[in-house]
Amino acid sequence: MSCGDCRDPITSSGVRGRLRDMKSQKRTAVILTAVILAAVLLAAGVAALIVFLRQDADIYIPPRPEDRLLEYWICQDVADVDWTGHACLPGFGVYTYLGEGYRPDRQGEWPPARVTYEVTAWPDYSDGGSFVTRIFITDPAVSVYGLTVNSDFPQFRRVMESKGYTVEAVNENTVRAARGGFIFSLTPGELLAVRAHVTNHRGLVF
Repeated sequence: MSCGDCRDPITSSGVRGRLRDMKSQKRTAVILTAVILAAVLLAAGVAALIVFLRQDADIYIPPRPEDRLLEYWICQDVADVDWTGHACLPGFGVYTYLGEGYRPDRQGEWPPARVTYEVTAWPDYSDGGSFVTRIFITDPAVSVYGLTVNSDFPQFRRVMESKGYTVEAVNENTVRAARGGFIFSLTPGELLAVRAHVTNHRGLVF
């Protein structure tokens, strides 16, 4: 046997040991990297979820008036409501319903003193669903937070500012109050309205 074929068993064993150690260290490094990456992704996911939940919790919807003079309230989900008996003006992406107890005359004209509800998708027109996004009140017997169509500007301002709304004049005939994507407006003697802002991110044309 030539000397080139001779191997020191101790040296060979040491090399194999070092190789095993190196492989073990690589496996450990890979596992640690994977664990750290998983932890980072999990933390990011949890943080995103927390932000989402906080945003969802922060969505403001005006509280429904306690007197319940209105059948439905702003942003109420009415997908399962049976509108039988309610006069309706259908449209593309919006349905307008006459409130309960109001009837068109023989010519089909809606009564001048009435409540109407507009039903659309919400919060974006592309989201689908059926929500009350506009309420129009011309009947002085119906009030919202004590306000009626016959209320005056000072009363409207006092009530809405007490509820955290920013009140401003639209023109000499109309005043409005805004908060968190919702607008209340008053044109004394003509109209009291509640509106929810609906986005249109896809640019749908109605």
